[in-house]
Amino acid sequence: MSAELSTARGRRWAGRQARQCVRVAVLAGALAALLPAGAQAQWLVDLHRRALALDPAVQGADAQWRAADERVVQARAGFGPTASASYGQSATRYREEPDNTLRQFSATQYGLQVTQPLIRTVLVPTLEGAEAQREQARRALDQARTDAGLRLVEAVFDVLKSRDALAQADAQRLAADEQLASARRSFQVGRATLVDLRDAEGRIATVNAQRAAAAADLLMRRGLLEDLVGGPVPAALAQDLAGDALPALPDDGLADWLAVALAGNAQLQAAEQALAAAEADVRKAWQGHAPTLDLTYNHQFNDDTGTVTTSQPRRGTTSQIGLTLNVPLFAGGATQSRVREAMAVRDKARSDVDAARRNVQMSVRQSFANALGSAGLARGLTTATQALDVAWQANRRGYEVGVKVISDVLEAQTKVFDSRRELSRARFDAWLYHTRLQGLAGRLDDAAVARLDALLVALPAPQPQPVGPARGAP
Repeated sequence: MSAELSTARGRRWAGRQARQCVRVAVLAGALAALLPAGAQAQWLVDLHRRALALDPAVQGADAQWRAADERVVQARAGFGPTASASYGQSATRYREEPDNTLRQFSATQYGLQVTQPLIRTVLVPTLEGAEAQREQARRALDQARTDAGLRLVEAVFDVLKSRDALAQADAQRLAADEQLASARRSFQVGRATLVDLRDAEGRIATVNAQRAAAAADLLMRRGLLEDLVGGPVPAALAQDLAGDALPALPDDGLADWLAVALAGNAQLQAAEQALAAAEADVRKAWQGHAPTLDLTYNHQFNDDTGTVTTSQPRRGTTSQIGLTLNVPLFAGGATQSRVREAMAVRDKARSDVDAARRNVQMSVRQSFANALGSAGLARGLTTATQALDVAWQANRRGYEVGVKVISDVLEAQTKVFDSRRELSRARFDAWLYHTRLQGLAGRLDDAAVARLDALLVALPAPQPQPVGPARGAP
């Protein structure tokens, strides 16, 4: 009687698991159906644009670039003329001694002054420095956009890896449930020991704990991705890498990536522009010794009812044109000090360029090695997973005929699902490190994201597998 109850419970549990698989399949199909065909093909590109629009680092770098562009306008304005107008009106009370005579008079003045620089050697390095700073800000904006793109791709791949880990945990739980049901039936008819039954029950508990951890990790990863793009991303759960696609990275391709990165890395280019700006500041500081020559023009209109010396009203205009030469002679050592300061800042900027170049080279080497290693690991795990699956099926058949114990089956089963999880992680890691290489090379733009998007295809709806008695079990 107890054996029949146990068998019935096992079948009801298997039925529930099969229905859950059907619900998962329907949900995945519904997520894919909710998206139009164009959106499914370009969903990663859309997420990339949303992430760039919301990223505070990108917004800050864009504001910095706009501010630097305005400084260029200000530097160019120094070459042109300046004009100023003035207006004045006054009222005077004058008491003359000794007869105590009181006189009152008023005056009105209009003025216009125009100055055109003729010789100001400091203007040229000022403009060159402003243009270099603008280029530096633009490279910093490019780097901020690259960093935001890398954060998005990493967040998306983390979601997909967690999704795969949860799917493998669900599949492993179904397989463990089937094995537990088989162990119970075999135990009830005396073909398995109590140790086999306890091993199967312990594996169920372990798999349930792993599934709970995988579900929590997926929830956290989805939350991070939604924070980056500012909204839900249901399409992420319905995407996967197409086939066995892996990045093409020849073993001797490191030199090419290093050359491309040194020529196109935005962070290195920003450091080089900072050095150019520092060198312009040195030239600007040196021009503190240079004389200046300005052309000036003044025009004034005066209208008064008298002055202290005369009571006759006056009205007239005055125009004046001239040259103003200013020759610096001595500033208490401040000019020499500013030169030394600018030279020290230039030396610091030169060291920053060397440090940025070394950092780029080191990052390219690490990312290339990691991408190459992950791709090789994925290829090896593909073959290993197939072999482990064959070994698992062989152990199951051996257990059914009595030549294997259940611990052998459970160990083989664990190896299969662990290998599948590692294979999924290795494939996504290979593309993630390849994307980092593109970012280091300054090539992570919309076109690169679109090419990566093309690798992601709609996840096929899982087919529910009926779970019944193990072959050979009574």
